[in-house]
Amino acid sequence: MLNTLIRIFTLVLVGFSALPLWADYGCRFVANRSQSALLDSSDKKLAFRFTSRQNANALALSVFCQSAQKAPAYLISLQEDQNGAPSGKILGSSSVVPLSKSWVTVPVNNIALAQGQVYDLVIEHNVTRGGFHPVGVIGPQNNAAFAYSDFPNRQDPQDGQADPQLNVLLFEKGQWTSQKAQPIFAVHEAGDQAQGNPYDDFESLPIHGNGTPADQSDDTLQGEALHPHCAFTASAIVARVRKQGHPTAPLNYRVYTIDYRKHQSSFAFGGKALDAGQASDHFQWVTIPLKAEDHPQGFPDECRYIVFQTDSGRAADSEVGCEDCYLLSEVGNSGGLA
Repeated sequence: MLNTLIRIFTLVLVGFSALPLWADYGCRFVANRSQSALLDSSDKKLAFRFTSRQNANALALSVFCQSAQKAPAYLISLQEDQNGAPSGKILGSSSVVPLSKSWVTVPVNNIALAQGQVYDLVIEHNVTRGGFHPVGVIGPQNNAAFAYSDFPNRQDPQDGQADPQLNVLLFEKGQWTSQKAQPIFAVHEAGDQAQGNPYDDFESLPIHGNGTPADQSDDTLQGEALHPHCAFTASAIVARVRKQGHPTAPLNYRVYTIDYRKHQSSFAFGGKALDAGQASDHFQWVTIPLKAEDHPQGFPDECRYIVFQTDSGRAADSEVGCEDCYLLSEVGNSGGLA
């Protein structure tokens, strides 16, 4: 039984094409857990700093609300960055009352963004909501928290483009401080362009033998579907994995071909990824060398499943869902944002 979940796994296929050009296929984007900033005072603000990857006109802004209780209105604005913090000069903004565990998207009026310019998406209590007097209540019982992730990738997840300015800033006690974290946001632009980080869902996916090491038909496998744009010979698979408990069997990799006409997959080749004693209690990148003789045809420009399997472990009613098993790191989207 091939239990694969097609999401964005932290798995990379390293290789080279028929030409002497190196390339990676997969995802190096990392997240371990969600964090959030509770904005329960008019004196608190949250900012997501980023470098615009292109010249564009911004039409809408999105952030993820982690929690909300009788929330007041919040102003979501775009500002130019000045000396590593929001300048205070609003380029465009909208007000919204957020809902818990959901993406919040607000329109802005065609803001011109310059490629290479640093901007801040700022979230703060909308004290007057466009009027002259304070309205609404914010405090311990009336607030919202907005999400970001813990690991500062310093890169755009679309293509791994470096952005050393990418960061989360929190304004408290009269000053902005770096949170050294990865912002979760999106800037929607004219011409169907977008930039940001839409991944708000981080999981550890279980890989185990379901308590029946002699019967692989009921194993739980995890992996990724890859569809490279040109044929190449892979030199290694790199995956971010860890162990849970004390697995007794190795972690193996398998590569499957796919016949999309018949909706069938068939085993192409595989091998051992690592021994149980080599696995860490914490997520780490593991490089699995591939031998050319194991896949003489290389990876053609068509879809392949790369999955992981083990005879060890079983399902368990726990946070990670298994014991004496392996876990594969992944990031995804909970819904509400393309």
